[in-house]
Amino acid sequence: MPEPVTVDPTDFDAVGVVTDAVVGLRAHVLTHESEAAMAVDGPSGWHQVVVTAKPGGSTVLVVRYGELSLSRLRNVADALHRRGWQLDEDGEGATLRQPPGTPATDTAFELLAVLTVAGAPDSPRRLTGRDADGAPVELTPPD
Repeated sequence: MPEPVTVDPTDFDAVGVVTDAVVGLRAHVLTHESEAAMAVDGPSGWHQVVVTAKPGGSTVLVVRYGELSLSRLRNVADALHRRGWQLDEDGEGATLRQPPGTPATDTAFELLAVLTVAGAPDSPRRLTGRDADGAPVELTPPD
């Protein structure tokens, strides 16, 4: 079972850590021909971010509002909308679709930007990956 990856959004190495995790996620999709998702934990009362890599090469970032108070939900939704995210029809989240060929670094920068959107704490976050079959995904490059 792979160890979860921890990213500190305040650390200069954060973009490298997340980029490596996105590359690991995409590599798993290529080798297993099945979509895979990386969940980024959110602090209690804040939003979680999920990155899904698809077999066709696209990447989808999703924020779900689950634990947000009404005022936080409005602030997070507004901030994501201003960043070009599409608000989900059910009003419970927002989605950003990235086409095939989008650099992993672009995905990492976007993920890091939305982790702390609307005042969410910049505390370290845990990243874990699973594929569509429930198998764990290695998010760190081999030594």
